[in-house]
Amino acid sequence: MRKLMKTGAIAAVAAASLVGSVAPAMATSTVVENTVLVWNSTSIGPENTTTLTAKCPSTSPYPVKIAVSSSTKDSYNSQYLGYKNLTVDGRAVKVTYTNSQSKLDRYATSQSVKVEVLCSNIPQEPPTSVELKESTSMAPGGEALVIVTCPPSQPRVTGHEERHPAGVSIVDSGQEGSSYWVRYQNDDFLHAAWSDLYLTCSA
Repeated sequence: MRKLMKTGAIAAVAAASLVGSVAPAMATSTVVENTVLVWNSTSIGPENTTTLTAKCPSTSPYPVKIAVSSSTKDSYNSQYLGYKNLTVDGRAVKVTYTNSQSKLDRYATSQSVKVEVLCSNIPQEPPTSVELKESTSMAPGGEALVIVTCPPSQPRVTGHEERHPAGVSIVDSGQEGSSYWVRYQNDDFLHAAWSDLYLTCSA
């Protein structure tokens, strides 16, 4: 009887030891996600092409979400901004874009682009979509035609959204292949206005 009790005590101690060793392992297996937003921007003149790179830090090396934006004072120039390619190469996100406007155009101007990447410390598949944003301003009583085109690497338009203040109306909008466009009218003849067009592009 004593022997059985002793064996049972040993089993109980062993079980306690097992539980004691498992609990800390379970506690340390939980990983808290840390996200970091990195960005880069540049500007190029007419008849030029450049590649813009934003790189996630080593502490959060996995790209989660990509957003690319551009802004122009004259919507006429938005038609000349073209995204040629967008790739994810490890920690680096590279966007190649061009300004196809002729240097001889009397309205020729530089095109500025900003790329933002949300990075995580948790391993995951690279994003297969990108959000493009084109912003423009309108003179009092003026209008704007904003055009955004997906890059060949993410050619499908899978979503769009536009924002504008009160006093601005949408005259027309539509999609043609990988491009989406909106024509705005500023109904306020005393104040300037703005508009933002967002386009989600997927591979």
